[in-house]
Amino acid sequence: MLVTGKIVVREAQPSDARAIAEVHVASRRWSYRDLLTEADLNALSVEQTTTDFAQGLAELPRGSAVFVAKRADQVVGYVFVVPSPDPDVHAGTSELGSLYVIEDVAGTGVARALMEAAVEHARAAGHDLLTSWVRRENGRARRFYEKCGLHPDGGERSGPHEILPIEIDEIRYRMSLRSRGPRPTD
Repeated sequence: MLVTGKIVVREAQPSDARAIAEVHVASRRWSYRDLLTEADLNALSVEQTTTDFAQGLAELPRGSAVFVAKRADQVVGYVFVVPSPDPDVHAGTSELGSLYVIEDVAGTGVARALMEAAVEHARAAGHDLLTSWVRRENGRARRFYEKCGLHPDGGERSGPHEILPIEIDEIRYRMSLRSRGPRPTD
């Protein structure tokens, strides 16, 4: 568990599935509002997402973890980290699968605390690299990852979004976990 000011970051439990789903839907609605139609955003379902997260938390692959950030007993963000499935990276690589926070806490250090939990998990797993796929047009996320020490590594992919009815173009970011350099800042 990591405590930063009034934020507590801890490993997620199956009972957190609904709270994670609420963050997931709310964060996509605010972070994608300039990229998607209101109808597409309103179609996101907390109920369906809860089912998906409940199953995912119950069946986490080995080496994976989900962390939640809580403020005043409310989950306000989450991150999950998995061993990278990318065939072009070596076995000692973790991937940041998702990192989302609600709009009210954006820029307050919550995302940074979640990132620190993911980095520490990857290091504890013995991995020396961390990657993350980021939508090319998501400037806010790209700036955040760059502040945290990740940089584009040349990897690119395009395809259908796993949830939303859109095609996405992503670039891969990467950071070395070998050194413990300075902590990321917001």
